Amino acid sequence: MVKLKEEFDYKSLARRLDVELDKLIMEHERQQKTFEDEIERMATEAQHRLFEVERNYIDLEVG
Repeated sequence: MVKLKEEFDYKSLARRLDVELDKLIMEHERQQKTFEDEIERMATEAQHRLFEVERNYIDLEVG
């Protein structure tokens, strides 16, 4: 019985995996940036609302 040896191009596979990994890393970084920007926007909006509520409360106490 003759055993067939499969040729496999490991360097080519490694390059493809590196490219795929780079794409996934870039996508993750983009999503992380979007998430952080959204958190910052929400925090700023919450701070503005808090200031508005405090101002309204002071106006009610004074008025």
